[in-house]
Parts: sequence; C-alpha cells; structure tokens
Amino acid sequence: MLALPGVILLIVFIYGRPQEWDERFESLPFLYLWLALAFMGMGLDLAMGKVRLKATPQLRWAIVVYLWCVLTLGFRNPGEFSEGFVSISVTFVLFFLIGHSPEGFKGFQKLAATVLIMGLFVAGVAIHQGFSSFQCLAMTQTIGGSRGEAGIPDGRSCEKRLDCREGPGADPEVEYLCERVGLFKTSTINGRVRWRGVLQDPNELALTAGIVLPFSFAMFEQKRSFTRALMVFGSLLLIATAIILTQSRGGQLVFATVLGVYFVKKYGIRGAIFGAICAAPLMLLGGRGGGEADESANERTEILGEGLNIYRMFPLMGAGFRQFTEHHWLTAHNAYLLALSELGPLGMFAWTAMIYLTLKISLVALKRYEYGAQFAAIRAWSMAIMAGFCGMMVGIFFLSFTYHYVLWIYFGLAGALYSAIRSVDPNFSIRLEKRDVYRLILADLALVLVIVVLSKRA
Repeated sequence: MLALPGVILLIVFIYGRPQEWDERFESLPFLYLWLALAFMGMGLDLAMGKVRLKATPQLRWAIVVYLWCVLTLGFRNPGEFSEGFVSISVTFVLFFLIGHSPEGFKGFQKLAATVLIMGLFVAGVAIHQGFSSFQCLAMTQTIGGSRGEAGIPDGRSCEKRLDCREGPGADPEVEYLCERVGLFKTSTINGRVRWRGVLQDPNELALTAGIVLPFSFAMFEQKRSFTRALMVFGSLLLIATAIILTQSRGGQLVFATVLGVYFVKKYGIRGAIFGAICAAPLMLLGGRGGGEADESANERTEILGEGLNIYRMFPLMGAGFRQFTEHHWLTAHNAYLLALSELGPLGMFAWTAMIYLTLKISLVALKRYEYGAQFAAIRAWSMAIMAGFCGMMVGIFFLSFTYHYVLWIYFGLAGALYSAIRSVDPNFSIRLEKRDVYRLILADLALVLVIVVLSKRA
C-alpha cells in the first residue's frame, strides 16, 4: 500500500506542527507535499491493483457537507472564499485519504497506531510543560508571522507577570506573560498546558489525548503480553496526567466517557466499577473551579443563545461556513450548534449523519462478530473506535469541532475500519436506512432542544 506513507506523514504533520516550532521548516509546504505523496501512492496502488477503491459509508454525506460548506461560503462571504475553500478541502481530503487508502487490517492498524503515538506524544509534551519552570514570554511576532498567544521565551525566570514587565532586561514596548515553557517552544496559557496549531486550546488537547486511550486497549486485546500491558498502564497514566494539567472539565468528561463506554460494554457492572476507579483521581484533581470556571460557564451559555439567534437570522442555509464569528466575537464552543448556525438544517443533518454512521459501523460489527476467535481483531478495534468516538461526541459539545482535523481523522479511521472488515467479510455493509433517517432527525431535534434549554440558563 504505497499511499500509507504519505497518509501517515500527513497525520504526523497535523498533530506535530513542525513548521510552528522550527523556523527551518516554516517555508517547506509539508501539507501539500504529504498530500501529493499520498495521492501519488493511492494512484499507484490502484494502477497496480493492490487496492480497489470502495466508498466508505460516510463518504456520500462528507461530500454533501463539503459542497454545502463551499456553497454557503461563496454565497454569504465571497471575499473569504479562497481561504475557506482551501481549509474545508484539506479537511475533506484528509478524511478521504485516511478512510480509503488502507486495504485490510494491517493498513488500518498502522493508521490507528500513528494516531495513538501522536496522541501520546502531545500528552507527553504537555506533562513536561506542566512541570517546567516559569519564564517570561514576549508577546511579539511568532513563527508564522502572527502575534500569537504563545509568545517568545526571553530566558528570564519569573513568578508573576509583573516580574517580566519591571525586572531587568524588560522592554517597555513589549507585552509579557509569565508562563511555564516546555518542549518545542510550547508554553502554558493561564497555567494550563497545551500544544500548538489546531491543539493550542487546552480543552482541545485534553479531548485529543483522551480519545486515543482505547487504541492502547485494542492493541493489548490483540496480543496480550507484559509489554503491551505496560503500554496500557503507561497510556492511562500519561493521558490522565495530561488532562489534569489542562484543567479541562470537558477533558474530564471525555476521559470518563471513554472508560465508561469501553468497560461497561465489554465487562458489564464489573467494568463500570473498574472504569469509575480509574476515572476517580482525574475527576477529583482535574478541572478548574471558582470564579474563573463560573465565568467560563456563563460565557458559553451566552454563546449558545447567540448561536441560536444566528440560526434564526438564516434558518434555511445557515450563516455560511466559517461565518459564526462574523456575527459574534467568539466562536460557538459547541460543534452541534456551529453546524446548525453555519450550515442550517440540511448541513447539520449531513454532518450528524457522518457521526451516526461512524457509530453504526462499530455497533453493527460488535453485534455481527460477537463470537469467534477469528473475529477478535474486529471486536477489539470496533470497541476502540466506538469508545473513542463516544468520548469525541461528548467533548465536541463544548468545542467548535465541526470541521476540526481531529474529528475528520476519526471519521476516516472509522471508514478505514469498515474497509478492513469488508476485506475479511465482503458481505458486511453499512448504510443510512429509512429508520436511521428518522432516528437521526429525532436526535438532531433533541440536540437543538437541549441547546435551547441550556441557553435559557443565562
């Protein structure tokens, strides 16, 4: 499978962001290089007959979301069309390549292992960052040419922001922060650990780390050994510590959901007890409290109301792709609301159809292949994808993740799992049936109702 190296490098690039922490990489078009490598490899695979391109269940709806985003952006704000078109095109292509490049379980497992490694990587960097020393950060031009939140460490130690502004070596023309400085020129924000690029928000880092945990469980299920047991324990400890250091309440919920779904589904009441024991330390130690937490909750509740107002302004097509912030100074902080307000009912239905089908792949596989040693790999990875995606569904209720790379990577992984299962059982088929459409409409209406109720609490 010649497409896999390019796809793997693309995943590493999306998570790793090398161009943001090393100036030598800034001018290199990594994104387009790896995209070209992946497409060239896929073309060679098809030409040599190594793979046969088959549509994943989500592809049809992904195309609808993609075209609807392009249409609404062009209609609502033509001035931003070029930038927005590139953004949503990369998101769609990322899903397509991950979901359609591997053939069989070996290819799928390589992609899943890459996502696990990168999730543990960002968690590890976050832990180092959380225990590093405080330094003064000069809020000047960052790599990439923008005035960023990260700032540039100037080497001076500090205990509070005033030390940076008034201490020796301070530049009166520069604004300073006093934050912990970690590896790869990363730094905390208000004491909360984070990564770079699409994961520079501590909440997004917590979500991304939490949902890779069941992948380590799946690897252990496939080959039970002392080494893999240590990997599971290490992953659990690493991810839990990172989430605690993000102080993300959403991250806590994601972690608890992942463990709850995995162990309850697999082991019943005993699994629920074990999952609760594993999640308890994080629930006790993580998350913010006090006035800052209350202020954040009130702000998010207010945004829910604003998002509903935006939808009322544009009830058919929505406000348009990436247009939420044209009507409110903050983004939605809720992926479901963002889909409704920007894409309208049709766009939201197509997007939630991708979520529904992603879950259906795992659920149907778990039921269909419940017994039989030959289906152990299918059960292990179906369980991992389902547990991780359930955590994703909870986490994105508090994040603007509608078009986020990490979400669409998981759409792609579920599609790759579907293709891997079909390589074993060609009769395995998943599609959106009439009863699924009714269920999805009810689910969307229920989501909107929940958002309306929560917005009234402001």
